[in-house]
Amino acid sequence: MPETPDYPHDLAQEVVVPAAGLREFLTKLLVKKGMFAAEAQIGAARLVEADLRGIQSHGCRMVPRYLKAMDEGHIDPRGQILKLTTTPAIGVLDGGRGLGHVAATKAMQMAIEMAKNVGTGTVAVKNSQHFGAAAIYAMMAVEAGMIGFCTTSTAHATVAAYGSLVAGTANNALAWGAPVRTGHPFVLDMACATSSWGKIQAEKFYGGVIPGGWALDEHGQPTTDPAAAKILLPAAGARGYGLAIVSSILAGTLVGSKMPIHKTRGVEEDCSEHFFYAIDISKFTDMESYYAEMDQSLADIRALPPAPGFDKVRIPGELEAERVAQWSQTGIPLHRGPLEELSALAVKHKLTVPW
Repeated sequence: MPETPDYPHDLAQEVVVPAAGLREFLTKLLVKKGMFAAEAQIGAARLVEADLRGIQSHGCRMVPRYLKAMDEGHIDPRGQILKLTTTPAIGVLDGGRGLGHVAATKAMQMAIEMAKNVGTGTVAVKNSQHFGAAAIYAMMAVEAGMIGFCTTSTAHATVAAYGSLVAGTANNALAWGAPVRTGHPFVLDMACATSSWGKIQAEKFYGGVIPGGWALDEHGQPTTDPAAAKILLPAAGARGYGLAIVSSILAGTLVGSKMPIHKTRGVEEDCSEHFFYAIDISKFTDMESYYAEMDQSLADIRALPPAPGFDKVRIPGELEAERVAQWSQTGIPLHRGPLEELSALAVKHKLTVPW
């Protein structure tokens, strides 16, 4: 059996939603909350891209939470993104407490432009908000023919420190992406804990249980009940714990912000920080030799015999790319529960849902 279970799926509990219609609906909904149309389009695009990749915890399901945060004044729908520091190779942005997807998109675009000019680009963002699925931003660099990296530091500590049963860091996400000439690109997108909180919430939606070794309850005892999970365990013990701290350094203390252990509220109240890095491969080596070795190496890995419980050997990001190709045509299967929340918002704002 795979050690990293996928998000749950049950056609009896799902509705298939067209990607284009969902993107248009989310754009209109964000505009209704005061966002400029161009920035609402960016936010909606990032959300639907996450749903298309099957990262349902970071797609349209998040919108009611974002809108609530706008109503409470934690997210500024028209927050201004400011350049605090710029050199030919680095930048620091203030996200203006706006929707994190917008600041993150502009930051990676900025890093890519820097890399075109000087070989690499590094942009950090402070005073931002939840930016969704990390893979989306690494993919932006990949689509520009570059290697991309991003990470983010979230809210208060919810992941046990290694050697403790008490939360010491956050479940920060990180992603790497590298282009290929043929086939699906390499895209590693991971949380620093054994699972994401979104995947645990998904199991709660579908009435499932979580594997042992993922989470602790409020008493510090292991639990398989997604509703009882209060603290996550770090992935691979000390390794995931260390990665979580590194992420909070790059996306946190590097821009003068707090580490998760010193944040006391939710991500919207305490804000979120991000870090983006783009590498122009052509400035380091011949592109032909890069692609030749990448393509052959990944093909050789895919050709390895699968272990019991696996249908084939895949490259990180390949399963998600297969979903994008399929669901872009057939529609995205989404759980009815979050869609009902979005339907209620549609009624409130006099919009029509595409499902």
